[in-house]
Amino acid sequence: MDTHPRFSVVTLTGDLDKSSAPGLEERLAEFMRRGHVCLIIDTTDLEFCDSTGIWVLLTSLRRAYERKGWLRLAGVHGFLGRLLELTRLRDAFPIDSTVEESLRVLSGGNVPVAR
Repeated sequence: MDTHPRFSVVTLTGDLDKSSAPGLEERLAEFMRRGHVCLIIDTTDLEFCDSTGIWVLLTSLRRAYERKGWLRLAGVHGFLGRLLELTRLRDAFPIDSTVEESLRVLSGGNVPVAR
């Protein structure tokens, strides 16, 4: 996890599935309880994601919005990209092609407001 004054970058690697998702959910929830509610989730090195992983991302998105924050995905590709398309959840998340693109959006003041 990389923390900046206005936001944090969380980098996911390997698989986000039934065995790893609960740990990520707890870490993200604890991070948000500490006031870090503006998150970029870097999925560039994520190799696999199942429905449990998608649920954790959705739950974290909801928690961020509830706390007047936001959550962006960066580097979505492969299985995660296909899963978001198939479930029609791609539009639920602000998605950037890279973390650098997310940073450009943030520096331009185009951060999504809480719903």
